[in-house]
Amino acid sequence: MNSMAKKNFEEAMQRLEEVVARLENEEVSLTESLKLFEEGVKLMRFCHQRLDEVEAKVKILVADEDEPDGARLEEFAE
Repeated sequence: MNSMAKKNFEEAMQRLEEVVARLENEEVSLTESLKLFEEGVKLMRFCHQRLDEVEAKVKILVADEDEPDGARLEEFAE
């Protein structure tokens, strides 16, 4: 099992924030920058996948048979 599979969404987001901060605020070598960038891309993909999975579950939970696509999602007021 790879290390990404062991992470949960919150841990992955926290690590992604750390990676971005290092890339933005620290002087790192080109090699280290590339490694950090690769890790960041993997973390971003993982988080995006998890969000997609959660969105699909939410759509199932709020499904409305009267709607054409079977779901009724309302925008949050800001």
